[in-house]
Amino acid sequence: MKEKRKVWLAVSAAVLGSSVVHADGIDTNAPHPHTMSVVAPFEGGGGEGEGEGSGSVDLRTNDSAYLAHLGLIRGHLYVGKKLYDEGHLTMAKTHMKHPEDELYAALIPAFTARQVPGFGAKLSNLADAVNGELGEAAVNAAYKDLMTAITTAEAVTEKSVKAVLMSLSTMLLTAAEEYDLGVEQGTVVNVHEFQDAYGFTQIAHARINELSAAQREQNSDAIAEVEALLKDLPNLWPTITPEGVVEGDSSTLYATAARIELATLN
Repeated sequence: MKEKRKVWLAVSAAVLGSSVVHADGIDTNAPHPHTMSVVAPFEGGGGEGEGEGSGSVDLRTNDSAYLAHLGLIRGHLYVGKKLYDEGHLTMAKTHMKHPEDELYAALIPAFTARQVPGFGAKLSNLADAVNGELGEAAVNAAYKDLMTAITTAEAVTEKSVKAVLMSLSTMLLTAAEEYDLGVEQGTVVNVHEFQDAYGFTQIAHARINELSAAQREQNSDAIAEVEALLKDLPNLWPTITPEGVVEGDSSTLYATAARIELATLN
């Protein structure tokens, strides 16, 4: 994965010459390479994929990392639910989360510090419904209940637009790393990681739609730029249950993550 970090640095350097529209109402065509952070919040972690560890930032105070962490949980659950809905029960079970999982456990101190309720019991309810094969009605109810709880914990409309957009960059960077683990030279070698990358990317697409009208009005140019970047992402997942060869690679995910980070610079 160190080689992929080098790619991330190279991509970031390459796009520094591009025209950038900044979040929080600052427009400029001049890049600011010295203020750019090109290391994702989850560097060096030990989660399920190499990009998913608890990392070196404080989730109690860093809003973008906190939102990205919640986004990764959403991504796992999203793809798990999609697999369940499509009848791939065995695969769906592998994407369920539990309160003991590292990804959730790392958030518990943040929930306490931020005075927001956790959702460990609701994670268990969904996992139990899927793993116990309790039926579609039970799974749908548990999933809806859990998504409501995660939305409450995120409180996207209360965060700065910069933090929200930076969380998208982190999720796409993690998606790129997972895609690399899942696909080698066009061949799917790890379908679970391939699916994770899909889930993280879909949540990045969805999160920008959660911004309020006031947030959009104050940061319309930066948001429009990021929306265009997300729209231009190619479809790297013709199916979430692939076999053999797929067309596409992670380079566009790395590049889009870098460009979104540029859009958040002050």
